[in-house]
Amino acid sequence: MTRRWLIALVAHALACLLFLLLNDIGVDYYKQVYGGFTARGVASGAIVWLVFDVMVIFSLVIAHVPQLKHKLMLNAALVALIIYWLMPDHPVRTMFFSPLAGGLTLLAILITHWLGPLPAAKEVQS
Repeated sequence: MTRRWLIALVAHALACLLFLLLNDIGVDYYKQVYGGFTARGVASGAIVWLVFDVMVIFSLVIAHVPQLKHKLMLNAALVALIIYWLMPDHPVRTMFFSPLAGGLTLLAILITHWLGPLPAAKEVQS
């Protein structure tokens, strides 16, 4: 069981790091297409860290939940929470952050479920 948790923690840590990397790529793309954020009076830093912190907390909880169904429900709760927080004031960021955080967390869940614990070594009988 410890091996499964270690795999889950590594997968979710990589998902969190990918979140930061893909966020930077998305911000660079947005700036190239639409211009800088500050031209519209938008400060984007606090929201990024809010979503990242919530994703890290949910990932730590999800990594220790044993059943796949409950992991998927927690991931849906993560996406719903991000939508609830951001939709009224930041609809464009909602459309970026909710699938990004939810998709990466789902990817980590599926990788963990796919790898899972390796079967115990079989004893060779002679």
